[in-house]
Amino acid sequence: MIVSFIPILAVDVLGSVAMVVIALLCLSKARKLRGMDPDNAVFLYLLWITTGFTIFAVSRSFGHILQQFLILTANADAWHAITSYSGSVNTVSFMLVGLITLFFNQSWHINEKILSGRKKQEETHIKLMDLNQTLEQKVVARTEMLTSSEHKARRIFEQSLDTIVVTDENYKVSEINQAGVILTGYKKKEMFEKKMGLKDFMAKDSEWKRIRELLEKDEYILNEETDFFLPNFSQVRVLITGGVDYGAFGCGKTFHFIIKNINDKKQMEQQIAQADKLAALGELSAGVAHEINNPLGIILGYTQLLLKEKSGFEEDLKTIEKHVKNCKTVVSDLLAFSRKGSLKTKRVDVTAVIDGVIKFLANHTDFRNVEIGLDLFREKPLIISGNEQELAQVIINLVINACHAVKKEGRIEIETKQGADGQILITVKDNGTGIRKKHFPRIFDPFFTTKPVGQGTGLGLSVGYGIIHRHGGDISARNREERGAAFTIRLPMAPMNNREDWDCNHPM
Repeated sequence: MIVSFIPILAVDVLGSVAMVVIALLCLSKARKLRGMDPDNAVFLYLLWITTGFTIFAVSRSFGHILQQFLILTANADAWHAITSYSGSVNTVSFMLVGLITLFFNQSWHINEKILSGRKKQEETHIKLMDLNQTLEQKVVARTEMLTSSEHKARRIFEQSLDTIVVTDENYKVSEINQAGVILTGYKKKEMFEKKMGLKDFMAKDSEWKRIRELLEKDEYILNEETDFFLPNFSQVRVLITGGVDYGAFGCGKTFHFIIKNINDKKQMEQQIAQADKLAALGELSAGVAHEINNPLGIILGYTQLLLKEKSGFEEDLKTIEKHVKNCKTVVSDLLAFSRKGSLKTKRVDVTAVIDGVIKFLANHTDFRNVEIGLDLFREKPLIISGNEQELAQVIINLVINACHAVKKEGRIEIETKQGADGQILITVKDNGTGIRKKHFPRIFDPFFTTKPVGQGTGLGLSVGYGIIHRHGGDISARNREERGAAFTIRLPMAPMNNREDWDCNHPM
């Protein structure tokens, strides 16, 4: 009986041990899979199932081995006592496996939702990364565009030949380009430190008041003309266009102005008007001079005849003769002004003419206390094509006017030089009181003079103006920065005959 039971016993015991070993191997493999992918629901299910089967295998195998041991040792009653506990463990193990299997389907659906959500999250993350990369590229591109645009705007601002000024709401300068620095004569640092405004550049307060009222009313101005007062006490005519800029949200109100220098244009317009006026006056003067000249000649002739007869009215006749001669001088000047003279032209050495004028005036009583300085260009002859007597007349008039300006006790300077544009420049300067601004438009008008009555006819500068223009040149006046006035004559240089012109200036 016992011998026939041994194979069954061996199979039961060995099978139980093998079942435990297999269960433990399955549990180990499931744990490894779970460790490789903790979020995988299948691997989690396998881990739970193998755990339940391992518990069942251990309980079942231990129960079989213990049963066989107690039977072989004649303790069958003890087995009957514990068999219910072994069965309970087995039942619980199977229930655990059943519950795991029962709830796995629900767990699987939850896992699918989690995986789906994770997939969507990953897709969203990829999209966000792409959007972020695209946004970074767009930011870089926009930044480059803004930098390029700012650079172009800055170049336009700095290299503009017109003045560009930006002010705050109180019209204080906050930005100005290089053209504005040149025009106003102030440095940027000085403007900012002194908190200078547009008002500080204006020559007249009334002009600033007018422009400010227009800005406050219309918020812009268009082509408003005014004068700027420069640090060297001179003035320049400008044209201003500007308006308000409220800027971006949160930014303060500013004003932008574009200022053009129209001083040269205005001077040219004045010169054209002056030339037209002088031309008309010249025609009128010629007619008047011819009509007056003949009666004056008759009066002068009869006066001189009466003087020869010794009639007892010699003093009265001499007075008449004197004033008639003065009238004829005025008439002669009028004829010269009207350009009706017929003096011949030839090659004239300007330096020689000026030397002759200085020698002529050296013994004049008005020049005894006047210092005359010469700065003449003598590297080569300055030759013009013109009339020597007329050129000398113009220079004499300018020097005499300068003498009166310094009140016969100052300094007069005469300078000549060769211009880069093929012109000869003759400048007569003095350190007198200068020319008043209101007189500038009229200084070349016939009969205009600031001298007392009886001391000038007012024809000197107008006659000189006509002579210089007849020679193809130009004459202009300005006030010197230090003191006094300066008159500059510009004459075209004649083609030089080297041997003839050099010999006339450097005789052997």
